[in-house]
Amino acid sequence: MDLMMVAFVESFKYVGHLIPVACLRIFLGGYYLKHAIASFQSDFLVKAYLAEDIRNHLPQSTAPEWFRWFLENAVIPNWQVFAISLAVAQLFIGASYVIGYLVRPAAIAGVVLSMGLMGAIGVGGVHGSGNLIGISLQATTFMLVLHLILGWIGAGRCLGLDYYFYKRHRGFWW
Repeated sequence: MDLMMVAFVESFKYVGHLIPVACLRIFLGGYYLKHAIASFQSDFLVKAYLAEDIRNHLPQSTAPEWFRWFLENAVIPNWQVFAISLAVAQLFIGASYVIGYLVRPAAIAGVVLSMGLMGAIGVGGVHGSGNLIGISLQATTFMLVLHLILGWIGAGRCLGLDYYFYKRHRGFWW
């Protein structure tokens, strides 16, 4: 534990220029944690909100046919599995970003979530006033870019636990 504290203080010295990126990482982690906790506390996991959102959105979606087929034949019938997976993934991403541990795997999970949402929305976005769970294509693209940047930089090395492991066990995940 003492070595972790020393590594945490050293992270300011060697990667202190990443403090704004670390603040962005922590803010994004809080965003994901808030949504994960809300999913667990509400009836999102027991009522078919996800399936209904997808079912209502599909007629106006510009998603590729193969992805629309996947949504209709895999996600809607198994909505509870996907709802739980979504909530657990949000919890993992949020906790990882807040404490700065395993930020790169969490960024990969964030990219997968963003790509799935972009696929559901479609390339052309949604025409009309409503869209899938109230998220626009531009917001989803922005989140995708944020995850890519945080993963590429290794944002957990500043104000996070990843610096301790990066210093001792160099590898892709840190």
